[in-house]
Amino acid sequence: MNSINFNQISRIKAEFNQAGVSVSDWARANDFEVSLVYAILSGKSRGLRGKSHEIALKLGLKSPLRETMIAGLLPGEPAFPDQGLRQR
Repeated sequence: MNSINFNQISRIKAEFNQAGVSVSDWARANDFEVSLVYAILSGKSRGLRGKSHEIALKLGLKSPLRETMIAGLLPGEPAFPDQGLRQR
């Protein structure tokens, strides 16, 4: 499982501090709600779905799933794209 831990959060906060960029400015520049970014960085949100997941990905707190792992999870996509029906 791809979970966020305290060390990762501390590293991201240090990077913001070192770069002289506020969390609020970063959130606005990336079209995220400031409060949601702070929720991720405080550990109140685990970034499981939706915008919080996008934020965690963008911050580098989570790594994206490979396309082959999520194939068939979205509507209209074949479950196994590489194994389509073969013509006989």
